[in-house]
Amino acid sequence: MELLQLFSRPLSLGREVATKKIIKQFARKFGFVYFGYVNQREDEHELIRGITVSSTHVDKHFCVGDYKGHDISIVERRNTLIYPEQPPVSYRWLIMQVDLRRDGLPHVFIDGNHHDENFYMTLFMKFANMSNTSTVFGSTNPLFARTFRTFAPADHFDEVEAMLRGDTASMLAHHFKQFDYEIDGDRLLIYAENPTVTSHVLHEMLRVGQWLAGQLEKATLELVPVIHAPEGTTQLDETE
Repeated sequence: MELLQLFSRPLSLGREVATKKIIKQFARKFGFVYFGYVNQREDEHELIRGITVSSTHVDKHFCVGDYKGHDISIVERRNTLIYPEQPPVSYRWLIMQVDLRRDGLPHVFIDGNHHDENFYMTLFMKFANMSNTSTVFGSTNPLFARTFRTFAPADHFDEVEAMLRGDTASMLAHHFKQFDYEIDGDRLLIYAENPTVTSHVLHEMLRVGQWLAGQLEKATLELVPVIHAPEGTTQLDETE
């Protein structure tokens, strides 16, 4: 075990250095500000929350900026969870948050079947009101229903279906199933679980984030106020 740990340290350090370099290059390209490590208890920045937030997680490589009118935040989050009678499980996510130009959207988690049962156990302990809404899409979009599991409060199922209607669900299932998504109020979060952080991954997260934000901002939902109705089409923008 000691020999394994000895060899794993250089690999971990190398990956950490490479991740920092790639995220800093990405931030510089798009004019974002790179902060690095942030303390969730003491830092004054508005930190990324979402379903992966906890009292034990560690956030690194935090950066913020603006892209085509949307405020963007990026962070690499790590956490180790301990379950009864099981060994600790370590998780690592690259998270991109897009601030939406509307508020009041229901809390939805769109999971591309990337997690283990321990993750769902924790999810439902923290968010007991979340239910699997995937059957809503069984007849309207079978591919989306097979590709993703969608969780939301039961009294918001109709709104979830309206938010992900037609082309939106199809585009996610066909082109962006490598990510998970969370929508909550005026925030959209894109998750890459345990990724090898590359420029391509970051560009794809930015591309789908910009596009999906536009779709959510245009979605017609009852009693959901639109702060600013954006212009645009359903076309995917290429990142520069």
